[in-house]
Amino acid sequence: MITDLMKFVAEIIEKASKFRLILSDEKEINYGVQLKFEKGDNNIALNVYSSKKKGISAVIGGSPKNPLRTIMQQILQQKPDTTQKDHNWKIWAGTDESGKGDFFGALAVCGFIVHEKDVVELKELGVKDCKLLSDPKTIKIAEKLYRNYKDNIEVLILQPAKYNELYTKFRQGNKKLNEMLAWMHARVILNLNKKYKFEGAVVDKFASDRVLTGSLKDMKNIKLVHKIKAEEDIAVAAASIIARYHFLNSITTISKKFQLKFPKGASAKVIEIGKEFAEKFSKDRLNEVAKIHFKTIEKI
Repeated sequence: MITDLMKFVAEIIEKASKFRLILSDEKEINYGVQLKFEKGDNNIALNVYSSKKKGISAVIGGSPKNPLRTIMQQILQQKPDTTQKDHNWKIWAGTDESGKGDFFGALAVCGFIVHEKDVVELKELGVKDCKLLSDPKTIKIAEKLYRNYKDNIEVLILQPAKYNELYTKFRQGNKKLNEMLAWMHARVILNLNKKYKFEGAVVDKFASDRVLTGSLKDMKNIKLVHKIKAEEDIAVAAASIIARYHFLNSITTISKKFQLKFPKGASAKVIEIGKEFAEKFSKDRLNEVAKIHFKTIEKI
C-alpha cells in the first residue's frame, strides 16, 4: 500500500505542475500524506490517505471558495454533483453570494427557488457551481435563467457606495462582515418566501447557524440546511450563477463609467488599477468603485 500511495502522490504532483501549481510542502499525517500547493497568492492542501479497506483516497482541504479548489478537482477528476440533496423538499430555495472577496465591484446575494420537476431542465441548461464555469458561460446561463425562471429569482445587490455605507453601519453596531452577509441572505430568503411557500432553504455556510437565523426575526420560522459546499445543491448552484452575473455586471458598469478595466479579486493588478484610479479621480472616490474596508486600500 505504501508503494501505491507514493505512486498516487507522484502522479498528483505531476498533474499539478501542468496547472502551474507549485508543491510548497509535503508531510506525513495519520494514514497518509499532506501535500500543499501554491499558485500566485493562493495555496491549498490535499490530504492523501491509504487504507486496506478503502484503498487510496484524497480530500481537498481549506475553504470551498478557494480559487485553487476547482483546479484540484480537475486534477482528481472530481465533479460536484448538483443532484445531491440534504433534504426531501419538493420546493426549496438556495442562496449564494458573489463579490465578497473582490476589492472592486458590488456584493450580490441571490436566492433561487427550485421545484423538483425542474431539476432535469436546470441541469440541461448547464446549471452548476459558477466557480466551474467561465465568466462568458456564467452570463449566458444567467440570461437563460432570467428568461425561463424570472419569478424564481430574488437578488440583493450592494453597489460599492451602498456597500460601504451599510458596512460602516454594521461596524458601528459592533457587527462584522459575516453578520451583514447573513442579513442579506436572510432578506433574500424572506422575500422569496413571500412569493413561494417553499419548504426550506439551503445556504452556503459562511457563518454560524445562530448568526444567520438571528439576523432577521422571521428567519426563525424558516427551515434551513446550512452547509459547506452548498453549491452541490442545484438551487444554490443556480443562485451562484445569478449572483456572479450581477457582480460581473457591476465590474462592467464601473469600467465603462471610469474608462478603466477594473480587475476581479484583490491581486497586485488590483492595487495597480487602484493607484491609477486615485491619480485620475482622487483616492476619496474609491468609495464609488471599491470596498474600502479591505486592507488593499492601504497599498494604494
